[in-house]
Amino acid sequence: MPISAPEPLNDLHDLSQFTSGKPSLDNWLKQRALSNHRKGFTAVTVVHDAGRVVGYYGLAPTAIIPTAMPRAIRTGQPPDPVPCLLLGQLATDTAWAGQGIGTGLVKHALERCVAAATLVGGRTLVVNAVDGDAADFWARRGFVPSKDDPMILFRSITDIAVSITSASS
Repeated sequence: MPISAPEPLNDLHDLSQFTSGKPSLDNWLKQRALSNHRKGFTAVTVVHDAGRVVGYYGLAPTAIIPTAMPRAIRTGQPPDPVPCLLLGQLATDTAWAGQGIGTGLVKHALERCVAAATLVGGRTLVVNAVDGDAADFWARRGFVPSKDDPMILFRSITDIAVSITSASS
């Protein structure tokens, strides 16, 4: 049976076996994701194999002080704070690594962020990298580090929308 399409996390998903190699991401999924999802703090999306979660990401609204953002993203006279979207977590189970699940989840998350920003606004997508490898992962995808913290990276929604359109052409 192939893995599922991305879908919202629910009680029927088995999180117990998920191991990404990043304990903070594993613990968040197992201990906080469902509660955060139910309470509306984070929209958690998963892919699974017969109910066993093999990849996930979490999206949430956030706001950032303009001076913390790269100049290219805070152009003009932005409000203070700047409305943004946060991709707080993204992980693939190590047993499923190298099969395109992470790439598919990134694409799905970016498409959802563009759609959400069209509906409610949002200047940029913010990611909180869990370590240097994750920061490098996001930098390769066009994200720019914060002036204050290299583990917080930004990419404008406009830039994401252009890249999605270019990839579809």
